[in-house]
Amino acid sequence: MTNSFRKKPKRSMAAVLLSMTLLLSACGAGGNNNAGGSTVTNPEESKPQVKAETINFAYMPNMGGAAPIAIGEEKGFFEEAGIKLNAVKFLSGPPEFQAMASGDIDIAYIGPGATFLSAQGQGNIIGLVSLGKSDMVFATKKSGIQEWKDLKGKTVGVPKGTSGEMVLNLGLEKAGLKPEDVNIINMDVAGAVTAYVANKVDAVAIWSPYTTEIEKQVGKENMIKLGDNSSFYPEYSFPSSWVVSPKFLKEKPELVERFMKAMAKVTDYKIKNIDEAVKLTAEYTQVPEDSLKQELESIEWIDNAKLAEVFSNGEAIKWYDNLQKLFVLNEKLDKAVPSADFLTTEPAIKAAQE
Repeated sequence: MTNSFRKKPKRSMAAVLLSMTLLLSACGAGGNNNAGGSTVTNPEESKPQVKAETINFAYMPNMGGAAPIAIGEEKGFFEEAGIKLNAVKFLSGPPEFQAMASGDIDIAYIGPGATFLSAQGQGNIIGLVSLGKSDMVFATKKSGIQEWKDLKGKTVGVPKGTSGEMVLNLGLEKAGLKPEDVNIINMDVAGAVTAYVANKVDAVAIWSPYTTEIEKQVGKENMIKLGDNSSFYPEYSFPSSWVVSPKFLKEKPELVERFMKAMAKVTDYKIKNIDEAVKLTAEYTQVPEDSLKQELESIEWIDNAKLAEVFSNGEAIKWYDNLQKLFVLNEKLDKAVPSADFLTTEPAIKAAQE
């Protein structure tokens, strides 16, 4: 009995060892591709790789134009979309359109003032960034100007073809004046700031953050604000936009779609993390954070849901129709065209809804 009892554990242990050996062999065979076993793959590695393509992008050094680059590059949104963004700085819209016409720029950020060039067929608007009231007309204290009508016969510095000029012309119209009643001098924004600070002009029509720079140099108490975009709301809304070269849109529609998908992610992140957005934009542009924060006071961001809504229900078309009326009045356009002709809404709507 005793001998019989001892032999049973020996046979049981041998069976256990055999089972373990078979199990290990099976595991080894399963992980060996050459042995005909199944292959374990990483889901990330199985995703199709998007070929990286370059987009030459025109931006302006403000929250509307530069924040998307700063965020998109830092968070990898462009890289995820297979986009290498070659960002080029501009200070106003008309030179951006010139660069698109020459093939140097593919997509650009523009303010409302340059929209007339899209109406002329020079660029398709593919997205909305914000509605703004950052365009302002300021007179110097020395000029004696207190209201719009006092601009008659005075010298005003303004970058022509910009939203600053639009606000100036609306103010003149409100006062019963015409542009020829004023000595309007075409200046770039840097020149306008310098001329104002040096009292070389009686007033300027420019936008944030350059208005903030003037305030820093002369003091708010020495600036006479005549009006801004909000002075003419709701008859006029002033959207900032993404605009694409018609040639680029025709040749690379899929890349434009990828750009709008990246911008949809940028928009979500920017609005949810505005303090970080300011910090990243300041680092990217070298514009002080306090200037960018002050700029936020004059911006109404258009989030993805709002963008899809106004592009789908025709509200955005009304915005651009009204701007065209102003462009015709100010002789920027000979006649208005259907705004739907230069709005390409599908990529943005699709990106916003994903």
